[in-house]
Amino acid sequence: MSRWRRGVAAAGLAAICIAVPSAGAALPFPSHHAAKPKGHAALPLHVVGNHLANSKGQRVRLLGFNNSGAEYACIEGWGIFDVDTATNTSVPTSHVVAMAKWSGANAVRVSLNEQCWLGIGGVKPQYGGASYQHAIEAYVSELNAHGFAVILDLHNSAPGNESSLFQEQMPDAHSVTFWSQVAAAFKGNRSVLFDLFNEPWPMNQSLSSSAWKCWRDGGCVLHSQNGPLMYTAVGMNQLIQAVRSAGARNIVLVGGLNFASSLGEWLRYEPTDPDHEMAASIHLYSFGGCTSVSCYNGAPAAVAKKVPLVIGEFGADLTASYQVIAANCLPKYSGSTGFDKALIGWADAHGASWLAWTWNPWNNCLALVKNFAGAPTSPYGVRVKADLRADKQSHRA
Repeated sequence: MSRWRRGVAAAGLAAICIAVPSAGAALPFPSHHAAKPKGHAALPLHVVGNHLANSKGQRVRLLGFNNSGAEYACIEGWGIFDVDTATNTSVPTSHVVAMAKWSGANAVRVSLNEQCWLGIGGVKPQYGGASYQHAIEAYVSELNAHGFAVILDLHNSAPGNESSLFQEQMPDAHSVTFWSQVAAAFKGNRSVLFDLFNEPWPMNQSLSSSAWKCWRDGGCVLHSQNGPLMYTAVGMNQLIQAVRSAGARNIVLVGGLNFASSLGEWLRYEPTDPDHEMAASIHLYSFGGCTSVSCYNGAPAAVAKKVPLVIGEFGADLTASYQVIAANCLPKYSGSTGFDKALIGWADAHGASWLAWTWNPWNNCLALVKNFAGAPTSPYGVRVKADLRADKQSHRA
């Protein structure tokens, strides 16, 4: 998401407001060295029909939260993670321990930056390329060792040599290289899942066949959100091919259109995964167009009958208009409208996974925690922590 952090509205909101009016050179792959287990480490995952299962064949749902930072700190030039340490280049183990204390949480979604991984787009060497790759790998290992499955999300990208400060409409040619390298780095670890592209919005459309065809097959020409370039979009099928060509059988997540909030034509234009290890992803916020059980019972329910459904992001019960919170997402706008309660209840009934936005002490309306010790914000963080505890599963992810 990264639309708000630290109480500041990110650039690119104009495009988001239109879509939601109601609301380089390849670098060496890092070697995989797992952190010393601190308890029950995460298990490999795979798809069985319309649900996820661990290596013991036990059905599991991924429940947890997002952790933002690695998609912007690097390209802004002040670190790799948003963790308030001296260098911001690693996540302290204490932060992961605090996450693990939220009983019932078994998954963390980590947002990544295409240019930082590839070491292009003007990223500083200490925050990009091999430095970035090793830092991400170390964080993933730490999370796995504490029992978390990890979803790696391609969040920020940019064509050419532009700096990936803002979210693009669709993947670009660099995205193929990105996923080839990420897949090669993590193909031996199937407790890592790949969220292929955070929030697609090709041509700012969600209903047209041309937008869905571009989403699946690429080919549409789009204007960069990070500079003056026009670029040819890469489709989800091309990204899946990049992952599979690297020899990775990790589960891939594919979000729909309109910033991943629409699954209306997902089944009709379903991408092709030769390994059949694919899940659908949706992002739902109280300012969006799909905010009720009746809406969830439409396309999301239909998709959930066919493939695993992951609610990759959802937010707090916001009590102000989109325009107000876009200008300043103050903590006071997090209320108790019933939005997240109804959504989590629906997800429980339909076997869908869910991850809340976000485990970052930003002091704004979408922060789950007040500090890195994991103290929940109220009422949003308190509710999500209670829901995780209530949904705690007997089987490990």
